[in-house]
This record gives sequence, C-alpha cells and structure tokens, in this order.
Amino acid sequence: MNGKRLAIARQRKGYSRPELAERLGVTPRTIGGWEAGAVIPEDRIPSLVQILGFSRSFLELPDPASVSTGAVSFRSLSRKTASQRDAALSMCDLAVDLSAWLDPRFGRNSVNVPDLSSEEPDFAADLLRRDWGLGTAPISNLVHLLEAKGVRLFALPENCREIDACSFWYDDIPFMLVDTTRSAERIRFNLAHELGHLILHRHGAPVGQVAEKEANVFASNFLMTIGSIQRHLPREMTIDAIIRLKSRWGVSAAALAYRLNKIGYLRDWNYKSMVIEMRRRRYHEVEPSPIPHEQSYVLDIVLKTLLNKGISLRLVAEETHIPHAEVVGLMHGLATVAISSHDIASPNERRATLRVV
Repeated sequence: MNGKRLAIARQRKGYSRPELAERLGVTPRTIGGWEAGAVIPEDRIPSLVQILGFSRSFLELPDPASVSTGAVSFRSLSRKTASQRDAALSMCDLAVDLSAWLDPRFGRNSVNVPDLSSEEPDFAADLLRRDWGLGTAPISNLVHLLEAKGVRLFALPENCREIDACSFWYDDIPFMLVDTTRSAERIRFNLAHELGHLILHRHGAPVGQVAEKEANVFASNFLMTIGSIQRHLPREMTIDAIIRLKSRWGVSAAALAYRLNKIGYLRDWNYKSMVIEMRRRRYHEVEPSPIPHEQSYVLDIVLKTLLNKGISLRLVAEETHIPHAEVVGLMHGLATVAISSHDIASPNERRATLRVV
C-alpha cells in the first residue's frame, strides 16, 4: 500500500484524519502513520477500500504527482475551506493520472504558455495575444484556444464548488480544473484568470490577494482589449447596452461594466449606480442573455474515439485505477459523457490499448 495514495483517496472523499480514524476504529495518529509510509495491516485494507471508494489497485500505485498547496492557484481563495482545498488538490493528482493515460494514446498539442512573470499583468495580456496571433479581436472559444496551446483542462468535482477553478504546472505541463456548473461567462473569466496565474506566477510569487488581483487584471485585459472595445462603444452607456454588447466578448455584464470603468469609458458615479442596479436585478445570481457553454475539443475527440473503438469509461477507470465516478467527474460539463448501460463494461470488452496519435 502506498500511503501517499491513501492520502489522496481520503482527501478526495473529504475526510480529515480523525474522521477516517473514527470510521475505521483506529487513532488519527495511525492514519497519519499509514500515510507517512507505515505498513497498513492486511485486515484493514478491505474497510479502507469500502469507506473511501478507491480500489486496492489505486492504493498500490506508485507515488502520485503530489501537487502541493503552494504549487496550485485557487480561484475564490477567501471562500475555500481546508476540506475543499484538499479535495481539489487530490483531484489535481487524479487529473495528472488521467492525463498520463490520455496523452500517449491520443497525443496533445505542444505547450505554448510562456513565462511572463517579469511583466505587468495588463502588458502580459497584450504580449500573450501577440505571441498567440490573436490581435485585438474577441476570443470566440477560450476552451479550444487553451487546449490548442497545450493546457490540460478538466472539471472540478461537486465538493469543490466554492473554489471555482484552480491551475498548476506539473512536469512543465499546465493544468486547469474549473467548476463547469457556473455560467459560461463566469467560466471564461475563471479560465482567463487561471491563465494569468500560469504565465505570471509560475515560480510562486506573489501569492494571496496580490496574485489574485494580478490574475484578474490579466483576465480582464486578455478577454476585453481596448482596441476591440473602442470599435464597439455604444452611444449611451446603459445596462441594457452593456447586456447587448457583452456576448461579443463572452463576459458577464458585471465584468464588461468593470472593464469600461477601468479604461475610462464609464464614469465612477455611473458605474457605481450600475453595480447597484445589476445587483437589484440579481444579475450576480442569474446572468442575463447567457451565452452557450464551451465544450472541450480534446475530450470530445477522446470520447468519440473510445466509443468507436468499443471502449467504455469504465474500462478507462479500470486501466487508470481511478474510480469511474471520478473519471466522469473530470469530464463533466466539458464533454458529453454518456452515463447509461452503454458505459457499463461488458465481459467481452476489449482492453484499452488504442493509440490514436
């Protein structure tokens, strides 16, 4: 048994060491010892497997990526609990595991996410647009763009919903996990925010609210360039005008109003009154005139290829030793995952040995 794998399974299920210890009838110190490498008694393993929902084969895998807290940037930093943070960290490890299975079989675009940590956030947004050949035009599909640049993009699980999104580098590969139940506008901004972390904070500094503010500045500049806004300014700055315009950049009404204020096209008094009115209309809860959610091109290809080869996600789960529900969860909202009898492995199902590169 690998204690580090045990820690991932425990954290993913949201158990603290004392909570798992109580379920097993042992002490928290015993759980800590197992996770540190002490031998787990054979008679305890079936109970661990049953309680945690992870197979014995998962617990016997080699050391995981062990993505550390310091290596991951968390959106909605102030709202997360330790349990939610740990659950998200464990999901990051599972995302690395799944990506390690997918990459050699399906291939991925080479990574083109530069280190711009020496630049100011707004200038970094301009530099990245220039490097990626985007000009000043709105980005039609941010998910596809990120995947084309080599970002491994997955979904966050249900018990991490207060985090919104997180990102990290592992083995020189950028990863993002995002809560796909949010509005499409919020997801796009969250992804742009995490992209800001990847290019500005790869080496870990700054941290906390300073880093969050920089990532927000980057995201706003990256999604809504001054040049593009200037070409489509309304004659009259009203909430209704902003709602009509916001879909052009794929952002929320609140994000566009904020951007217009920051670049001088919406005066402070007008912006403040708009914020009050938008809150009165509850736009922070339900986005007006919502845009469609973006889907993953990569995961869509993966699922279609598996379907054509007669390989279900249950077999992928078996090969990766990741619970089936977690494999589905990593794709939820980014691709259409069939949860039906068609996704139940049959006795004659072939081994997942395909290589589509």
